[in-house]
Amino acid sequence: MSKLERSCVLPDHPQIEIRYASFEDVTAIHRITQAAYGEYRALIPYSSIWLETSDIIADEMQLGPVLVCVVDGTLVGSVRCHVEHEAGMGFMYLHRLAVHPNYRRQGLGYALVQAVEDLAKSENLHQVRLETRAAQPENCHFYRKLGYELGEISLYLEDGSPRSYWMSKHLARELVQQKPASEMSIARTR
Repeated sequence: MSKLERSCVLPDHPQIEIRYASFEDVTAIHRITQAAYGEYRALIPYSSIWLETSDIIADEMQLGPVLVCVVDGTLVGSVRCHVEHEAGMGFMYLHRLAVHPNYRRQGLGYALVQAVEDLAKSENLHQVRLETRAAQPENCHFYRKLGYELGEISLYLEDGSPRSYWMSKHLARELVQQKPASEMSIARTR
């Protein structure tokens, strides 16, 4: 597994820690994710987020890292990621970025995304990809500010309108040699 070393100081919070989630964190991750997405329930009633359980999150930890943000000893945010491959190239797939509503607009989401990008770089991955809902343009704006580019429509609603879009960010060019999938160490084994 790649080493995660991230600790940063933000003006509103003297100390935050980004670390790998443990199975003991699953209930808190579920609670924070539900709180973070709660205000969007009417906008995205079709999302699988509403069916998610702590057990599903625990199972997902087997696919790849789940990172958490801890402020003053309290878990307040999380993000999930895992390596995927397309056309022989690996990329990091980022999803379920969640920051508790009481801790938003303080740089924590940015810190979590940056930690995922750092993990991708440590694995010599060339890109981070994610999907964002068309019904949540503020999310698209957030990712664009972080250097992500809007891509193709990934899913459509029944009426033919876009449901979600792909977004991606190409990482630093110093990553010139792609590791074979068999050598990637980011997959979780517990």
